[in-house]
Amino acid sequence: MKSDEFRRMWDEMQRDGYFTNHPHYTDFLGHTPSKEDLELDNAVIALNFETQNVSMPVPYSDSLERSIKRTESLWLYKMFDLPRTGTALDIGCGFGRSVSWMADNYDKVIGTDISKHVIAAATKNCEHLDNIAFYVNGPDSLPADILPASVDVAYIFTVLQHIPREYTQNILCSVERVLKPGGRVVFNLLSNVNEELNEGEKHTEWAIGYSEDQARNLLRDSGLREERLVYWSRPETAINWLWVSGIKQ
Repeated sequence: MKSDEFRRMWDEMQRDGYFTNHPHYTDFLGHTPSKEDLELDNAVIALNFETQNVSMPVPYSDSLERSIKRTESLWLYKMFDLPRTGTALDIGCGFGRSVSWMADNYDKVIGTDISKHVIAAATKNCEHLDNIAFYVNGPDSLPADILPASVDVAYIFTVLQHIPREYTQNILCSVERVLKPGGRVVFNLLSNVNEELNEGEKHTEWAIGYSEDQARNLLRDSGLREERLVYWSRPETAINWLWVSGIKQ
């Protein structure tokens, strides 16, 4: 898919309520977690994230997805040794969910997304925060406003499965450009499914998967050094999340 068509597709999806109508994001839009939700949060937090294969406590569901998002600021730092100060970059930030908690941890937080509609929503949602900035990124590049060697940690959560492989590679090359020496990037990939797929049906979520070797190649071809790979498995399927951490030399 050509870059202009890809950008237009996601802008239209966001305009038409991709996030605001999505069950994974109801908490951020005002839903109060139930007792069962909070119990699941505790089960997620209690997992051993220092192992190479983290087994989710229940089969996949919208509830599990929301729990992972609610507890993100806790398990992320159990799984990876990330900087806790400086500048953080959230790529594919959506309407600012991760940016909101990152703003409490970092001196400056930058959020980028391909859709101007969702960046407008993120700007409004986070208008009370004074250490953040939002930009619209290209389909396969970061904004020029993000200066070279200016970022301590870059985070890409559940984004790369939705974009063509060459775009993913180019984005990671852009990440290498903006990271400081010793800076980290963390991202997750679908694994053990669709590992040859490069696109999906228009106006739908795609599910592009990566093998462990493909993930390592992404880092290598971006000039980044592998730090850690972690699998998240679920009891009902062989499909995994593959979490990847890389360092700029």
